Amino acid sequence: MISTSRPPLIEQLQQKLLREPLPGQSAHFRMAHAVRKVEPVPESETTRDAAVLITLFEKDPGDWHLIFIRRASSHPQDKHAGQVGFPGGKREATDPDLMYTALRESEEEIALDLSGIDVLGPLSPLYITVSKFLVHPYLAYSWKTPLLTRQEAEVEEILELPLSHFFDPASRKETRINLTNGIILNHVPTFEVNGQVIWGATAMILNELLDIMPS
Repeated sequence: MISTSRPPLIEQLQQKLLREPLPGQSAHFRMAHAVRKVEPVPESETTRDAAVLITLFEKDPGDWHLIFIRRASSHPQDKHAGQVGFPGGKREATDPDLMYTALRESEEEIALDLSGIDVLGPLSPLYITVSKFLVHPYLAYSWKTPLLTRQEAEVEEILELPLSHFFDPASRKETRINLTNGIILNHVPTFEVNGQVIWGATAMILNELLDIMPS
């Protein structure tokens, strides 16, 4: 269902998605760790499809927020456990398309009310080496104020972070990241907003959104 009257920002974003090329890798690589810049092209037979939903909503007029989750850290097989990301997950055989995957996973993980969601379009897909997922991001607008409930088995915390804070140059840092397998990454590009550290694929996807935001 689409709201009959949408804020100018949402209209402008949708027009950009419809009419202009996406920045893609140029935006991704500015928030990529140096290791990612020499990754090989993924092999189709080993790649799995996944999708995430990037949801914009207003807490007050003009006060735009984005919905993130912190993935539950209790799954030893989850290579992204404990990290901040967008709701989403792998495409199931019964999913008719990847947009459906992003919506289904968001409804399952955070009880997002899909009757208030307007999907504006896809951003550039991004391959994640560690999990061999090709992640397809979809940008959405919630014209209802989200009332969210986490799925406890998969989501440790739901985060609603102000969009404006990501435009502050002080939010961009280089951080030391300690991975769950004991590996330490130095000089990792991150966004740090309201005490939350966002890095890796999520930061790369987010940077493309920031690149296409109207000035």
